[in-house]
Amino acid sequence: MTNLRAALDKYLSMRKGFGYKYEHQTRRLADFVVFMEKRKARIITTKLAMEWATLPPDRHASSWALRLSDVRGFAHHVANFDPRTEVPPVGMLPGWKRAKPYVYSDAETDALLTAARLCRQRAGCADGPTIPCSG
Repeated sequence: MTNLRAALDKYLSMRKGFGYKYEHQTRRLADFVVFMEKRKARIITTKLAMEWATLPPDRHASSWALRLSDVRGFAHHVANFDPRTEVPPVGMLPGWKRAKPYVYSDAETDALLTAARLCRQRAGCADGPTIPCSG
């Protein structure tokens, strides 16, 4: 087992211990460690992290940013006990942007609640949030 693999095991145990599911990150970071092992690299560098994150080259840039973000978190962890570790800076790859949320007006909210009440009545359900309706 390489030092990076042992570090990954500790990192994943810690993150999962905090309550994170970390399913996709586990797979991606294991892939990153295999990538590092194939190159016989023992130290995380920004160059290697970028090389791995931008694989495969035909993926969308937001996918690359997600991969680099995973490595960044892992690199922060490794840097605590190996100061030679480089933590890739934020903003090296363009990430995805959240859609602007739609905020319903009071009138729209009232209309939705009225429509929901009518649906319940048509289905023969009693009013009130505590009575389940399967109609």
